[in-house]
Amino acid sequence: MFNQNEGLGSGYLSTGAFAKLCKVSKHTLFHYVDSNVFMPAYIDDKGYRYYHVLQYDMFCTITQLRTIGMSLKDIKAYLEDRSPSKLMKLCSEQEALIDKQIETLKVIKANLRTTRIGIKEALEAPAHFFIKEEEQEHLHLSKDMHGEDDVEMTHAFSDLVRTMDGAPFRVTSGMLHPTNDIENNRPMNHYRFFLKPLCEKKGCDCTIKPKGDYLVTYHFGTYETLKDTYKELIGYGKRKNLILGDWVYDEMVIGDWAVKAAQDYVIKISAQIVGLK
Repeated sequence: MFNQNEGLGSGYLSTGAFAKLCKVSKHTLFHYVDSNVFMPAYIDDKGYRYYHVLQYDMFCTITQLRTIGMSLKDIKAYLEDRSPSKLMKLCSEQEALIDKQIETLKVIKANLRTTRIGIKEALEAPAHFFIKEEEQEHLHLSKDMHGEDDVEMTHAFSDLVRTMDGAPFRVTSGMLHPTNDIENNRPMNHYRFFLKPLCEKKGCDCTIKPKGDYLVTYHFGTYETLKDTYKELIGYGKRKNLILGDWVYDEMVIGDWAVKAAQDYVIKISAQIVGLK
């Protein structure tokens, strides 16, 4: 049983007893008082605070409002002018907010899964070069790029992220290069950065990376030697009489979020196989 203050009559509890009833700490009640959200029913001459058991329902109401993400400031404003119609409006607003949060969490979960699978596939690749069937993907492209100026490249990628305007995209990013440029030893002559938006919409302004069989390899190391791996991929395709598509794609699989040194980067390089010679 909770200790009651007999001088106040039945139903009054000390701050500690009421906190125990509500399964919170006394500091939570102190914080609510400081925020002028939930006040004790009585304060005696010595400053001791007492709550009435009938305040329990209001405490639960505040707890529920906090659970749906409302701040104490917003809770105070709502409680001072609450009504059935305003509760309906509040519920509608919070439902919409929760729906948005659910969609955000779905994107985060998908990105975590993409990252985990990508790393696993890189570390367990069946051979240095191999053929893999890949699904169609939407690519949101940067402006055309030329050369290897780090400042210009960083600004171009930042501009690409900005053009997404908050739309969700997969964590993997990369570049695409004309196969012909790589064959002619000009891998950075003409290229674009890409992101993978989660739109999957027909008629969007994305470039489509087609579904099909791709010749794949992984580059282990810094960007400086990446062009050598491009050439190795093209050379392997020629030796195997493979006709490769117009574009070579590279995607960062293991980067700064996983390793400290650039020499430990892992980049996936692929080109679609469109036929045999």
